[in-house]
Amino acid sequence: MQPDANLGQYSLATGEAAARRLHSLHRVCSPVGRRVLQRAGLAPGMTVADFGCGVGETTRMIAEMVGPAGHVTGLDMSRAQLTQAESLCRAAGLANTTFVEANATDTGLPRGSFDLVYCRFLLLHLVDPPACLREMRALLRPGGMLVVEDGDLTAAHSIPRSSLNAFADLFGRLGPTRGLDYAMANNLFHLVKAAGFPDADVEVHHPVVRGEDRFLLKWTVDEAADAFVGAGLITADQMQSTRAEMHRDSENLDLLILGPKMFLVWARKSD
Repeated sequence: MQPDANLGQYSLATGEAAARRLHSLHRVCSPVGRRVLQRAGLAPGMTVADFGCGVGETTRMIAEMVGPAGHVTGLDMSRAQLTQAESLCRAAGLANTTFVEANATDTGLPRGSFDLVYCRFLLLHLVDPPACLREMRALLRPGGMLVVEDGDLTAAHSIPRSSLNAFADLFGRLGPTRGLDYAMANNLFHLVKAAGFPDADVEVHHPVVRGEDRFLLKWTVDEAADAFVGAGLITADQMQSTRAEMHRDSENLDLLILGPKMFLVWARKSD
């Protein structure tokens, strides 16, 4: 299927409408993400750029980790996302954050000015992930650290199989209509190396979603429903039925629900 006029269009909600999903996603992903950031060398006093910061959960986490002597700049193209992020960090009493509306492939920020650059669930939404990685590298000081994490949406599923498997099927088919690859995380390690980080390291994990977060796959499909229907992947009536079935199956505690398989890659800039 050839990309259409929606090339690169973001299929999910932003701002307040996205908050529930993104807070849930952070609960699922942050334990491993925090550990990898520490392993990569994130420490108090560092300056960090958080690419695609969304509603600010990752910015808040990193700001707490670098402490008042450090600083985090959150970047996002969506003003609605940034408004949520600013409110979140302000409510947490964090004065060491700044938010900038910017394109992830051309931020306009000073070259060589950050100790660490980071993103989570950003690259799979970009038509040209390598361009973003090059921009991230350019913002790093010599010896600075890149940390990127992304998910293979097509790997999310339930055991035993249920309507929740529609998540992987629908996103797997939506991506090509927008010039995107929602399974690109499988190539993340090699993309980072090709971007000028020859000594990259990687960790892979497949999170189980529990408690209220069992609805994460369903909430994500809710937000992308119009995109699926608009791309001709499913009819409006079928989408309504699928969402009802996903809600029912999310409540079924006998199902093991696995979110997107996560790939975390980190590497130091050598020059």
